[in-house]
Amino acid sequence: MNDLILPLYKNGFLSPEANFFFALVLGFAFGFVLERTGFTRSQYIADTFYFKNIAIPKIMGITVITATTWFILFAWMGWLDLSALFTPGTYVWPYLVGGLIFGFGMVMAGYCPGTAVAGLGTGKSDALVFILGLFGGAYIYFLLYPMIDGFASSGKLGVFKLHDLFGGNEYTSYILTVLLEAGIIGFLMLMQTLTNKGEK
Repeated sequence: MNDLILPLYKNGFLSPEANFFFALVLGFAFGFVLERTGFTRSQYIADTFYFKNIAIPKIMGITVITATTWFILFAWMGWLDLSALFTPGTYVWPYLVGGLIFGFGMVMAGYCPGTAVAGLGTGKSDALVFILGLFGGAYIYFLLYPMIDGFASSGKLGVFKLHDLFGGNEYTSYILTVLLEAGIIGFLMLMQTLTNKGEK
C-alpha cells in the first residue's frame, strides 16, 4: 500500500462520495465557526473598514499563518504533496478591478459570499439581500462577458506564487506570507489605536 499523502482525494485515497461527505461536514463546521466568531454580523464586518473593530482581520490573519504553518510542516515531513494542491492562475488587471469592486461591495453590505451564506443560515434577512445581489451581479457579468472577455484574461501570469518574485521555493513563500500577514495585522492595530484616539 502506498504511503498516505495529502490531499487524500487528489492522490486517490478517498472516493468521490467520501470526499463529498467530508466536504459537507467541514462546510457545516466552517459555517458554525463563522457564526461563533462574529463573521456573520454585517455591522461587525463593516466596522473593520473604519478601523473600529479589527477582530475579524486579526482572526483571518492568524488563521492564514496557522494553516500555512501546518501545510509547510506536513510538506516538510512528507505528509503533503504541495504540487497536488490547486493553484489558480493570476490575471493582474481583472484581479485588481475585481478586488476593488468586491471591497466596495463588502463595505456597503458587511458581507462576503461565504459569510453571507452562513448569515442566511442563521436567518439574517440582510444576508439574503446580499446573496440576491450577488447572483444578480453574476448574471450581469455573464451577459457582459462577451464584451469584456479580452480584459477578463489580461495580465495573465499563469500560476504565479510569492517566491516567483524573489526566488526560492515554497518555504520562501511561507516566510513571506507570515511576514505579510503580521505586517497587515500590525498596521490595522495601529490604525485602530489612532482611530480610537481621534474619537476621544
